[in-house]
Amino acid sequence: MQKVFADGVLTFRVAMRILKRFFLGLLVLIALAAAGLYLTGNEHILYGLPPTYLSGNGRPDIDDAGWFDLREVEAGEHTPWAKHPQLSTRQLAPEDAAYCDSLGTVAYLVVHRGKIVLEQYFEAYDQDTRSNSFSMAKSFTSLAVGAAQERGLLKISDPVGKYIDRFNEGSSNELTIEHLLQMRSNIDFGESYTNPFGYQAKAYYGTDLLALTAPYRVSGVPGTTWAYEGGNTVILGEIVQQVSGKTLSEFFSETVWSRIGCKHDAYWNLDREGGMEKAFSGYYATARDFARIGEMMRNGGAWNGTQIVSEDWVEASIQPVNRPDRNGRMTEHYGYQWWLAPQNAEPWHFAARGMRGQYIVVVPEHELVVVRLGHRRDETRDEGATMSPDLPRLIEIGMKWKD
Repeated sequence: MQKVFADGVLTFRVAMRILKRFFLGLLVLIALAAAGLYLTGNEHILYGLPPTYLSGNGRPDIDDAGWFDLREVEAGEHTPWAKHPQLSTRQLAPEDAAYCDSLGTVAYLVVHRGKIVLEQYFEAYDQDTRSNSFSMAKSFTSLAVGAAQERGLLKISDPVGKYIDRFNEGSSNELTIEHLLQMRSNIDFGESYTNPFGYQAKAYYGTDLLALTAPYRVSGVPGTTWAYEGGNTVILGEIVQQVSGKTLSEFFSETVWSRIGCKHDAYWNLDREGGMEKAFSGYYATARDFARIGEMMRNGGAWNGTQIVSEDWVEASIQPVNRPDRNGRMTEHYGYQWWLAPQNAEPWHFAARGMRGQYIVVVPEHELVVVRLGHRRDETRDEGATMSPDLPRLIEIGMKWKD
């Protein structure tokens, strides 16, 4: 009996030594990997793991605000929405609700002629829940550029080098603000959402957006080719900050967000505490307040009779780029950081879009604004298609609720 007990203790001690060595070795490997990431300038991967893979997501999700430093975008005096008399009892048809639910929709809202005619939330979301809009932020940065031009702080025909010295060399000195607005810079940032070592991953999870962006220059002739790259929007944000003497959040609040009756302050994702807004992404607000941007755009830049941005700016924003992309296809689906439907689309529309199916859709002919927020979009599309197949379906659902 004593021998069996002694053998058991011995076996336990051997097992504990093996476990200790295993975990010690694992810690050494983790430390070496972390050191390697820092030494190679890829420490952003360490910051990106908790809100993605360690949270069960393969990439950023709409509820990631708690992982980042944020800056408040202050709202002004709240103006309640006009609402359909039966709004509280209206519900999506079962097949439409099932479709929305299949894509992880958390908010679906329809505004017709300035009145909320349908509003439905999923999961634990409600009218006061803020979530990440991802690349819808590009459209908001574009509005900030328009506001800066209207205040005489810049002209979009200006060379970028007038405001940022590093673009005063080589072919970069031909780059204009409009080239950036239309994604025609010919700066090869890379727009991969799957490459953990690419510009986009470093921009979203890194801690120094200016230092990351500073080495990039124009290759070739600016203005000749369209390519969707978030780095263009980062430079636009830098210019707005430069000419206004304010952060992008402060300037956007002053010129737009505080003037359209929003109920809630919004938040903009920063690269670090007290740092720079990720102008290309990371704007957190509610569905109702996002819809105000769409309604303002539908009304030619006006809100409740007050001109927020000029009608000329709105009109220019939704004109197609009409330059070839890198495959030689003419770009008719993009304007000043707003996505445009094909000219023959029924109904024609334009939209702010985010990578997980965040949409503010404006359908001018039908006086309609549709906001959809959620976890994913339909990624199936024909080669060369410029929009996800979920967008026409979401518009079709919204059209059913016109007064």
